[in-house]
Amino acid sequence: MTDAAAALDPANFNADAVTALIDGSTLDDAVKATLKTAVEAARANPALVADTVAQVRTALGL
Repeated sequence: MTDAAAALDPANFNADAVTALIDGSTLDDAVKATLKTAVEAARANPALVADTVAQVRTALGL
């Protein structure tokens, strides 16, 4: 499993790893900010993890 795949596995959600993936991407800054806000919300509310991971995967084309 690649680092990206591991970071984007809802069962192993690590907000810091997902944020690092977003920061290291070529996405527009506004998109990065939106995704990172969602990641922080998922950090606080585990019920949001699956949807947030799906949103990040889609944005990154994974």
